[in-house]
Amino acid sequence: MRKFLKRKQEYIDRYDKITVEECRLAEMTITPDFIAKHKKDRIDESELIRIATAANNLHVWFIAGEMYSKREETINRWMKEDEDRDYLFENAKPPIGIKCLICNNEMSVSDKHLETLLEEPDRVFFIYECPLRHLPRRAFYDDGEEWKYKKPRCIKCDTELEIVDSDIDEMWKSTSTCPKCGHIEVNEIKRKTEEPIDPNFEKDRARFCSEKNCIEYITWTNRIHELDALLKKQKERDNNKELYDEVAKTKRLKIIELEQLLIPVLEKENYIKLHFGEPEIKKDVIVPFTVHDAQKGREEKISCFNLQKLIKNTLSDTNWRLMSDGVSYRLGMLEGRFRAYEKEEDLVKLIKNKHDLV
Repeated sequence: MRKFLKRKQEYIDRYDKITVEECRLAEMTITPDFIAKHKKDRIDESELIRIATAANNLHVWFIAGEMYSKREETINRWMKEDEDRDYLFENAKPPIGIKCLICNNEMSVSDKHLETLLEEPDRVFFIYECPLRHLPRRAFYDDGEEWKYKKPRCIKCDTELEIVDSDIDEMWKSTSTCPKCGHIEVNEIKRKTEEPIDPNFEKDRARFCSEKNCIEYITWTNRIHELDALLKKQKERDNNKELYDEVAKTKRLKIIELEQLLIPVLEKENYIKLHFGEPEIKKDVIVPFTVHDAQKGREEKISCFNLQKLIKNTLSDTNWRLMSDGVSYRLGMLEGRFRAYEKEEDLVKLIKNKHDLV
């Protein structure tokens, strides 16, 4: 049974061959025609060659580096695609109950193939034979669709073409002729022959594909990306100076400082015995709390509303917020959760939200 998934080295060789071909093409920039074309610029020929060589080497460095940066990802993708093809081919189920068009006997599977088309999902189709060897055979995809041969038609008058195939030396030739209008289409495909050995491949692979030669490019691009992100961040800060100034003034409280801030404010409004539960340490710090309403006759809805408003006003210039689920009330005890925002980008969003609500 054919296996699509091969040894990893075959994929490495395939990718490195593409890299070598790309870099070789880039190295061909400096040619006699190139020199002759630019001599009119009145640049000394040796100086022109020096400048062009430096530019060309930089171009090759970029290509080799870019190819290497995508090497592992591409090879893994190729291997995954072939692994998926193997799984599909081995596990596809043939449609059952396929009958011969001549004798109506049930046909059996004699062969199967994997159909791979560009921009189309892979499909397995099964070839069926009649037990009495009647023709035609039949073919069905694993989803139950029958495969039908569609004879090509003339692009000028839509008449079915007459096709003659022939093998000439190393070329396969197909000639399609329209019996109505005489239009002729010829397709030639060169048969695959064994590729000649490339005597310079390994030498060029060492130049263009090795980690040692490409790691400098990857380090350089990483620094460029970091610098770009830094410049964008600085531009964003400059464009939103007032916002960042407000973020800088935000009080970043520890949990104990949060408790010390809230207790006197809450007790002044008869909310007593503030107690913090065990903090949840996730992306942000979340702290559950309970507090008792000591004011007699205060109704549940009013108690919840007043507490939420009190907390919101008290924490407005800090990095803490009451979470969106608010507070709940039971037998004079109210409970809720606080969330702390520590990162600058989270505080920026917090301040923006506050302004949007004003």
